[in-house]
Amino acid sequence: MAIKRFLALAAAIALSSFVLSSCGGSDSSAAGSSAAPAAVSEASSGSEPEKLPETDEEWHSAMLSKSLVTLGATAPIQQKIAKAQAGEEVTVAYLGGSITEGISAGDSRCYARLSYEYFAEKFGTGDNVKYVNAGLSGTPSILGNLRLQRDVLDHEPDICFIEFAVNDGTDADYQAAYESIVRTLLEKDVAVVLLFSVTADDYSAQDYMKQIGTAYQLPMISYCDALRFMFENNRMTWKDFSNDKSHPNVNGHALVAEMVEHYFDEAAAAESVEAPAMPAQLNSMCDVGITLLENDAITPESTGSWTEGSTVASFTKGWTYDPEGGNEPLVFKFKGKFGYLVYKEVGSGDFGTLHVKVSCDGEVYDEKDIKTVTSGGWGNPQVSLLALQVEEKEYEVEITMAAGSEEMQGEILAIAHS
Repeated sequence: MAIKRFLALAAAIALSSFVLSSCGGSDSSAAGSSAAPAAVSEASSGSEPEKLPETDEEWHSAMLSKSLVTLGATAPIQQKIAKAQAGEEVTVAYLGGSITEGISAGDSRCYARLSYEYFAEKFGTGDNVKYVNAGLSGTPSILGNLRLQRDVLDHEPDICFIEFAVNDGTDADYQAAYESIVRTLLEKDVAVVLLFSVTADDYSAQDYMKQIGTAYQLPMISYCDALRFMFENNRMTWKDFSNDKSHPNVNGHALVAEMVEHYFDEAAAAESVEAPAMPAQLNSMCDVGITLLENDAITPESTGSWTEGSTVASFTKGWTYDPEGGNEPLVFKFKGKFGYLVYKEVGSGDFGTLHVKVSCDGEVYDEKDIKTVTSGGWGNPQVSLLALQVEEKEYEVEITMAAGSEEMQGEILAIAHS
């Protein structure tokens, strides 16, 4: 822990001498958008300019303060802290994409591991604090919601950080999925903390996430806000934080961990504020309680030309198409309101187009082709919505390769429904 703290402080002091540069090529108007905190300058109203920090340590402290959007209701996290201090088992989980997974830093030096270790050392009594890292590259909140039970809730977490701000779009599907994760965790008595990231091009979906966090009175940490503050005041550049367009480097992960640790410290010392009653959902498409079904949890009505097994990290229990099998359909039946298909997406190669036919209560509900080769694919899991109903229905899903793709590859990773 001492080494990590030294590195983070040394980085902050060294970075204070750097001049502002573009965030990986984005124009200055993005960093100065309404979503960013105002630069330290004279306010438009003509009031006195905000006083600048003077020392490197003061700038570092100001950055940590900017990162803490709000403590939210403090009672939930304080109860988990007290539980850990009493020697009871407490599990701290992290759900997100490649940033949470630890790309560019590795498992031992990613922000999740570092902040977990801080919590365990400060509040634990030995080995009673457990760690779950459910970060997975390429995961937006839509897939995160499908993974939630398997990768987080099955570990019975007490605390869960959610990080999807650079993987999510801003349309209704993402907003509904994000809120679904929040609601599902809260219903399980998990202390939820929202963490907001940003890319080199100054993209972040944090604005809608902040609205959800405010509605549920959740604690929110924004390294997006903290970095914008430092960039606008010539204290850091993007290259000081990251070696690519989106992932923190080792020093960047240490800084994000410090922001999380700052939250822990502030929340532990704050007045206790009880969590509100569960508010009405903001998004009508909220989908709570999804069941993810892989080949160890569902038996197809027919495997057709498909064999068990798949090749995507964290999704190896799917089904793979056999071009020599005559293109016979893989058939599933399930009961639910919403239905989803998880499949392998690639950027190039001999993967073909899937043809999916969905029947509802014995009648054709939808029929569509799904391209598995896209410009953004890299061998990642991708999700397609199969069905959406107000009431629970009986579904049958038939999957074949589309016309012209009979001799190509395809992988179905899972079926999911609620």
